[in-house]
Amino acid sequence: MTAAFRLPLQTTLPMPDQSLTASFLDPAAPETHSMRRTRVFRALTLGLPMLVTLGLGALSLGWFARDGHLSLAEGALVVMTVFAFYWVVLSVPTAMLGLFWRGAADPAPAPTATRQGLTTAILLPMYGEPALPTISHALALLSGLSRAQTTHRFSLHILSDTRDQGLANAEGAMARLLAARHPGLAVHYRRRAQNTDFKSGNIRTWVQADGGAYDAMLVLDADSVMTPEAVTLMADTLAADPSCGLVQTVPRVAPGTTLWQHLQSFASEVYGTTLGRGFALWTGNEGNFLGHNALIRTRAFAASAGLPHLPGHAPRGGVILSHDFVEAALLRRAGWGVRMLPQARGSFEDTPATLPGYVRRDTRWCQGNMQHLRLLAVPGLHLLSRFHLAQGAMVYLSSVWWLALLLLWTLHGVLATGPLPALSAMPPAGHWVLSGAMALMLLAPKLIGIAGYLIEHQRSGTRPLRHFARWALAEAALSVLLAPTLMVHQVRAVLRTLAGVNGGWAPHSATRPGLAALARFHGTETALGLGLLTLAAHGDLTPWLLPIGISLSLAIPLSWLVQREMCPADAALSLATARP
Repeated sequence: MTAAFRLPLQTTLPMPDQSLTASFLDPAAPETHSMRRTRVFRALTLGLPMLVTLGLGALSLGWFARDGHLSLAEGALVVMTVFAFYWVVLSVPTAMLGLFWRGAADPAPAPTATRQGLTTAILLPMYGEPALPTISHALALLSGLSRAQTTHRFSLHILSDTRDQGLANAEGAMARLLAARHPGLAVHYRRRAQNTDFKSGNIRTWVQADGGAYDAMLVLDADSVMTPEAVTLMADTLAADPSCGLVQTVPRVAPGTTLWQHLQSFASEVYGTTLGRGFALWTGNEGNFLGHNALIRTRAFAASAGLPHLPGHAPRGGVILSHDFVEAALLRRAGWGVRMLPQARGSFEDTPATLPGYVRRDTRWCQGNMQHLRLLAVPGLHLLSRFHLAQGAMVYLSSVWWLALLLLWTLHGVLATGPLPALSAMPPAGHWVLSGAMALMLLAPKLIGIAGYLIEHQRSGTRPLRHFARWALAEAALSVLLAPTLMVHQVRAVLRTLAGVNGGWAPHSATRPGLAALARFHGTETALGLGLLTLAAHGDLTPWLLPIGISLSLAIPLSWLVQREMCPADAALSLATARP
């Protein structure tokens, strides 16, 4: 490739705002539909959880109606339990599909018009991240692609939104240095004076200024790491399917340095891979965009996915923060396919090193996903795109739902044993069935993922079973213990969004809080846990809520535990695949 630094590409590309009140079909989009097999998988995945959930609801109604009547409180409890249970069960058939997934064959030869390969821009948005490791990872990918046996052509574009002038100067100097050391690679750097519309605005600015010169763009995050083989497969897939507008990988979490990062990496490797494969099978050409590690047809994106501001002020209005789901929905509305590609395994991302860091990032995602509720009625969206938007919001609204259920079941425990019971006492068998059903549905995706992992890896004998069992038990135990804490913080994030508190888009912080800071951060859930334990001590707590009280009470020491650095020996036993 031609050596370049800030090559002045003047091929502009219009990217107009899309209407949220009228349908749009891109005239350049070929007709695309999901296969019949995909539609069958979709019906089973969405329909079976509904049947299971309705069955549980019928049993619960029978228990409460044993005294001959059903109170309003009892009916509300059953309805809320059924609704929350559906979203839990949904992951089970998805994991089952992933267990039996087999990677698709290599893409068919590209049509004559694209047989020369795609001209692809690797886009690396930056927002104050360390310059050396961030740019080095992207440059290593570009270097590997330059040596690959492929007709596709690649260049790297570092798109800075960094606000700190000192960090920006370091970025520019690092980009110049690396470009000078690799004169055979095309490396470009630019920094925006204003970070209008955050990451989506950063990408849009590049598309409008330079996108017309490129067939496709590989969108990364600052923490993305990808292998040349994965990117080549993505490019081959996009070139072979002219109806496809976006190819999304299923990124795995890199191991990192702390216990929290290793646990997240294990879950991603063992459970997330299986779920991602199942998701790809039942979504077909109506997949989703995760915002990074995805290859996008540039002209399709420009014509179909320009994001307007939502009416009103942030956090409910203004800039669409969780832009990725919305861009995928708009691409599909315009007639372009959106595909998941689980077989591109060399796709990685990082996760925050501490629980508070993870929660802060999750809070920003909550604000963005809550905006999706305002887009459910946008004309022309595919039904499955609407489902993706609703599911993104339910990731956070379900925590509010579960907290309401917790309070209702606590009320049930108090009032059912009081002098004037408002709720019928559920028989012990009912508690055991409810508890068992919840536990089974929560654990089933993990068990299915473990089965899939063992089938795939243990035949080679390269991964000792005792180490696998150790990590599986640790991940399961800590995820159960920390789930109530994460629920409380998600409820807080939802309530802050509904109250109009704008969290903005803050750069990632790598600092590790001390015990005093953790005590302040986890004060709310600790107090809730102690309150539940007090009720339990007086016999006024439904038995299956006792573990939640214990978990919440342990929030501070658990958060301190998972942020500890992994020693080299422990890190060596991690099952997570190392970065390329």
